[in-house]
Amino acid sequence: MDNITFQSLSSNDIERKDVEAALARNWSLSSQEIHVEVSSHRVILTGTVNSLYQKDEAEKIAFNALGVWAVTNELEIDYNYALPL
Repeated sequence: MDNITFQSLSSNDIERKDVEAALARNWSLSSQEIHVEVSSHRVILTGTVNSLYQKDEAEKIAFNALGVWAVTNELEIDYNYALPL
């Protein structure tokens, strides 16, 4: 009988700094208060953004990081949130 095993393409867990760098590269998110937590292949986003667009964009960017299987998006939207100058 054959023993077949499957292995993830990425043997390492997600690097938090990689997800943070990807978020920082996005023009609409670079100045936002987004905090990234990583647990195995799951990313948890917390903090505050200015719009639903930014919340959705942050989730998409995090999900596209290498090794991410799931994203929990707990970002809050504050439409009155002042951007730093």
